[in-house]
Amino acid sequence: MFKALLLDLDDTLIKSSQLYEKALHFASDYIADKYAMDKEMFFQVALEKDTLVRRNFPTVHTRHSRILVFRNALDEMEIKYDLSSLPDAEDIYWNYFRQNIEVYDGVLETLAVLKKHKIKTAIVSDGGLSLRIRKTQQAGLLPFIDEIFASEEVIFEKPFSAIFTLTLNRLGVEGNEAIMLGNNYKNDIRGAQLVGIRAGLFDPKKDGNVEGQDGTIVADFVIHEFSEILKEFGIKK
Repeated sequence: MFKALLLDLDDTLIKSSQLYEKALHFASDYIADKYAMDKEMFFQVALEKDTLVRRNFPTVHTRHSRILVFRNALDEMEIKYDLSSLPDAEDIYWNYFRQNIEVYDGVLETLAVLKKHKIKTAIVSDGGLSLRIRKTQQAGLLPFIDEIFASEEVIFEKPFSAIFTLTLNRLGVEGNEAIMLGNNYKNDIRGAQLVGIRAGLFDPKKDGNVEGQDGTIVADFVIHEFSEILKEFGIKK
């Protein structure tokens, strides 16, 4: 019955939540050293600005911009800085992130099985397309993924339906022929269900990051090990 699996990227395929803060710390140390600031003080300011950027741009991929975080943090500290420091810090941030990516247990093996059974797979992720592709490649997932779609392509982020309908159209499947798996109740579960996609929550026993629950959203299923998604396609391990 089901022909395609749609997948969130961060905290569904790769462990991201803790890595984001580590990358911010690493890049903040670079800026603090460059301008002779207290490292921990600047990191705390950057952390505050990171939250502010996300809050100010809740539905568009601008909320993922780290260059804005560092600009706002330097302005807050009233530091006279070279503009070149901003893209340098952002590059350092994302290089650190990509170099330290970890994939959840069972992901590679499960995606290989799905590919063998000719199940189409697509990553459906908020943010810029280039970075989604690079993250997927660095994680070693690209050979197992048929398509990658980013909210940058449709302006608004999940749970807005545009990214889901784009994915279905490009894969050539109907909503009732696809399954969505993610870690966010609002963005992944509700967003997919609104366009008729069966949606499941990934809640691993270790390094999980379930979020977005407002008390009204019910996932169609919940899995704690990635390989359990095979059951939804009638495939035995």
